[in-house]
Amino acid sequence: MHSEWIFNQIDALEIKEKINLLDFASGNGRNCIPLTKKNIIVTAIDKDQEKLNKYKSLKNINTICFDLETKEEWPLAKEYYDVIIVVNYLHRPKIKNLINLLKNDGFLLYETFSLGNEKYGSPKNPNFLLKDRELLDIFSHELLPLSFYDGKIKGKDISIKQRASFKKRRL
Repeated sequence: MHSEWIFNQIDALEIKEKINLLDFASGNGRNCIPLTKKNIIVTAIDKDQEKLNKYKSLKNINTICFDLETKEEWPLAKEYYDVIIVVNYLHRPKIKNLINLLKNDGFLLYETFSLGNEKYGSPKNPNFLLKDRELLDIFSHELLPLSFYDGKIKGKDISIKQRASFKKRRL
């Protein structure tokens, strides 16, 4: 099931012309596959080629197989993406590099698990759980925060997540 919050944020952008969107750590494509129907050119990056193979032949989607947690430089174009989405993924050492991938006036939409989620399910490891206001602490010095939420999400299962949207300021 795709992230309803991410899709609501993208719908609010009222996209009229084709845009370039990066689905960061795209996994099985639950978010990027439906986005290809919305006048969006998607770049899906993930370390699992088998998952990427399931949707790499779809129209308006480019796939890149790459382990985002290596010390190698990411194979992504700087200042290329109008929108970057990150759902259920956290790797702190390079997280700020996302800023460099956004065009001016581009949007970062980030949703992942935060502390407290260990009571409800995976992940339980604090290395994969955001701390209080962590997305704001990481990005709000260089990006304009548009929305922020940290708390309980009730869906099929209960989880504790942070959701934040940011806009890259013109330099």
